[in-house]
Amino acid sequence: MKLPKFKALGLACAVLGCAFSTARADIIEVSSNISSDTRWTRDNVYVVTQIVYVLPPAKLTVEPGTVIRGAKASVTGFTNNPGSIIVTRGAKIIGNATADDPIIFTCLDDPHVPGGVNTIPAFITGQNGVVEVPQQDFSLSGSPGGNAFAYSKECGGLVMLGRTPLGYDRDGDTNNIQWDGNTHSGDNIAYPTVFTTATGNGTGFALIEGLTSTTVTLAEAFDADGEGSVFAPSTTFNLGFFGGVDEDDSSGVIRFWSHRYGGFNIASNNEINGVTMGGVGRGTVMEFQEVAQNADDGFEWFGGYINARYLASVVNGDDCFDGDFGFSGNLQHLFAINDNESYNRSGFGGDSDGTPVGRNSFAVSDKMFEWDGSEPDNSTVTPQTNAYIYSVTLIGNKGANFATPAAQDSAIHILKGASGLFSHGVAEDIGGGGSGDGPLIFIGNASTTPVGTTADVNNFYYFNIGTLQSGAGVANDLTGVSAAASTQLRGKGHLVKNGLDPRLVRDDAPNSVARDLTLALPSRPGVTGFFSPVRYHGAMRDNNWLFGWSWTHAVEMMTTTNVARPRVEISVAGDQVSLSFNADLSDVAAGDAVLYVIERSIDGRAWTPIGTVQDGSAEDEPHLVLADSNGAAGSITVTDADYTYTGSPILYRVIPQ
Repeated sequence: MKLPKFKALGLACAVLGCAFSTARADIIEVSSNISSDTRWTRDNVYVVTQIVYVLPPAKLTVEPGTVIRGAKASVTGFTNNPGSIIVTRGAKIIGNATADDPIIFTCLDDPHVPGGVNTIPAFITGQNGVVEVPQQDFSLSGSPGGNAFAYSKECGGLVMLGRTPLGYDRDGDTNNIQWDGNTHSGDNIAYPTVFTTATGNGTGFALIEGLTSTTVTLAEAFDADGEGSVFAPSTTFNLGFFGGVDEDDSSGVIRFWSHRYGGFNIASNNEINGVTMGGVGRGTVMEFQEVAQNADDGFEWFGGYINARYLASVVNGDDCFDGDFGFSGNLQHLFAINDNESYNRSGFGGDSDGTPVGRNSFAVSDKMFEWDGSEPDNSTVTPQTNAYIYSVTLIGNKGANFATPAAQDSAIHILKGASGLFSHGVAEDIGGGGSGDGPLIFIGNASTTPVGTTADVNNFYYFNIGTLQSGAGVANDLTGVSAAASTQLRGKGHLVKNGLDPRLVRDDAPNSVARDLTLALPSRPGVTGFFSPVRYHGAMRDNNWLFGWSWTHAVEMMTTTNVARPRVEISVAGDQVSLSFNADLSDVAAGDAVLYVIERSIDGRAWTPIGTVQDGSAEDEPHLVLADSNGAAGSITVTDADYTYTGSPILYRVIPQ
């Protein structure tokens, strides 16, 4: 019998927004907290005028294709209160979008969205009534004053707060403590009254950076689906706090989101990250996320156990990826690019009046990874920061005029009490140029000797960097780390229109064979069934997974070519499920066939990789290589031998690599 066709995951849309040129039905302002289940629909534009909290047990569902706009506090007049969404402990956000219909969270007047200028509000409600929205020029043509690359701090961002253990020692002392060579105040923030303050060490609670301690009274104990809240009705609930005891806590599902132009101050001198996660559990699903032009970090984890794949941090204003407070999740397919310069961008004009087309001067990129331990920098506080990170591409901005010391501009920057496994990566153009070239790895700093700090960096290619490692912890493990004879990427020319192509030029045959990465990892919850079984270096091989849906694509940074999107047919013979699809043979590096990862899901929410396949590949079960039983060139048929079909719904997706 034949099952219905399911559209496979693909990332090949010619132009973002090409199918969504019609006007939206309404522009809806959101200014109040969300306390009951709420759905935002794709036919509206949602303008978040200030900080909006999703309160437990509410669930905010955002339909695929929805545009969300955050207001700038200087426009609305709400001081240090930019348009931001904060999903609190016990609440959820569901934004399960697609490559064809991404969810875009951007500023008030960004035109590079589905629907274009029709989605930009002319007026919104501010603190003192209706105000006109300034119409800034985000053009790509380089017209006088126009520059889509010059903006950040135009809205807030997305914050997700969960209930996992934290490496945060909330012991109630108010002593000054020292790390990074600087003195910081101790536990001088009031505790939530509903929590014990007896101990930290894995059960601590913390207030997310930038927020003050405020409370609301919860009204409901159950959401619309009848699921019970973890908080009783009439609970005095502390906004902004995170932490707890549930490693598997879920804050929802977000997939195919583009977060743009954020980082407005959520408190004085404290910009919000593009995506902030505080104590978020591994029950949360996060995939295909892009943060672009943010004034602070792209992604930051404050503790938590969330696993995430396909994350892109694009020309942001601080670190690309920042982990601390005992973050112990798994990450794969991470792409980051820094850019701190103003320039006349080739192909866009912009030099007729001397106006450069480049980054704004107050959002200077910093480290690619900054990994820190527990707080307050106490190596005995558990859990320790220890994430497993595979399949990474890091493009720095060597030669730029960095605002921070060049020695700080490292690819992997690990501080006290943090550990990490970084494997199968490509790092290029790291550092400030000349004698200040940045290292691939930086351990500790000049003023302190790290305690409990280890870095395992395996199977990395590097090109055009300074030293391999520097700092106090120079005895850390570097296995298979080697200099590349030339750049490993097809095109890094983001100063040129459509010049950025982060796919691999080549991949050495011994490292391109798929395998089960869990065989090489220490056993711990959340590892098995998460990692895509690939061994190539970098975040992407032949398929640019940012293609078609991202800001990076919309503003014409990216190349205009990509592998063809597979369309999958699923069939059943007896109790065995088979998948058939066409294999792309048109854009393959070094004559090697495109590699495809096959994944299975029973709910369309969480996906488990079951193996990889190439046109003509033979089965190699120990390495999770699937056999192509279709003898025709350019066509693949795979049988899921590890699954017995019982008649219940089953979903598959195919991700080109």
